[in-house]
Amino acid sequence: MVDQNKLDYLQQVESHAAETGWVAPLTREDKEYFAYLRKVFERYNIKPSQATRLEYDFVVRVAESEFYLQQAKA
Repeated sequence: MVDQNKLDYLQQVESHAAETGWVAPLTREDKEYFAYLRKVFERYNIKPSQATRLEYDFVVRVAESEFYLQQAKA
């Protein structure tokens, strides 16, 4: 059975999350991937804010395949 202190704590966590969102902080790997994604956009001279859906999807696929291939080799 869960004690009252744990229930109070969980309610506080849920209240805070409801106010701020349930998004977790970025991990180191997430940050490295986004930095790599920016480099791939630059390599193909595509601005993310002006990219078509086809260009954006292309860059994301290239970045994912290269980034995770590098991770596997390391």
